[in-house]
Amino acid sequence: MIYAGLALLVLACSAPHHALAAKKWREYTGCRLIPHSGNDGDSFHVKPSNRKSRYLFRLYFVDTPESEKSLPERLQEQADYFGIADIKDIVKLGKEATKFTEQFLADGNFTVHSRLSDALGRSSKDRNYGMILSADGRDLGYELVRNGLARIHGMPTNLSDLDAYKRSSANWQKYLRGAEAQAKNEKLGGWAYASPTSRLDALFAPREVEEQDVVLSRTISIYPTDPSQTRPIGRLNPGVTVHVIKGISPDRAQVKFTTSNGKTYEGSARFIDLGL
Repeated sequence: MIYAGLALLVLACSAPHHALAAKKWREYTGCRLIPHSGNDGDSFHVKPSNRKSRYLFRLYFVDTPESEKSLPERLQEQADYFGIADIKDIVKLGKEATKFTEQFLADGNFTVHSRLSDALGRSSKDRNYGMILSADGRDLGYELVRNGLARIHGMPTNLSDLDAYKRSSANWQKYLRGAEAQAKNEKLGGWAYASPTSRLDALFAPREVEEQDVVLSRTISIYPTDPSQTRPIGRLNPGVTVHVIKGISPDRAQVKFTTSNGKTYEGSARFIDLGL
């Protein structure tokens, strides 16, 4: 019997993750949102009418931006996803998502489906993943994505056993991608802040500069207007007036100038050479 018990223990400890995660869905009906300082766009405290306990649920599939600055690396990930250059805008977006969720759940009587699978987080209270449906059948995660207030990121799960969804994990993610595409097209939520599209794009974005005339104080090199071309095509002497049109890269501006023979040309010059 000792050996049999040990064998069962070994089998339990070595069970694959998907087997442990395959818990049956539980339905929590007539739910209302419990005000709490830890509530945000994708994680909140709930009191179902058909249970005595209160619960802390975290949405499957989606992640709303942080509404405060204690996790800078996570904020940067979220900023990169939306293509937002300023972290302050991500925090602002997180607060918008929190307000959206509060309003979405304000009328109460919503339904939570959960497998009571642990959703790790900073809270000392047990937190479980769930899918949230309003009284009129709208999914909270979908609505957050559709309004540009959440990224498609986080724990997925198979929804085929739920009558309200009847979709595999992959099909639900595809459905969310469609909602995200609409939000992007309409520039909703975070997509309204998205310029440039990523931190890498921000690094290589053309520098903004006012259109102006610059009188050269020294000899400078002139380059092609294509910023990918780095070999000089000529030089301009001190005293020449160069008209700066716009920035074309982080370090070069498109310029126009007239030579001594009266001909006008365009090219590009380095900001540092122009004294800008």
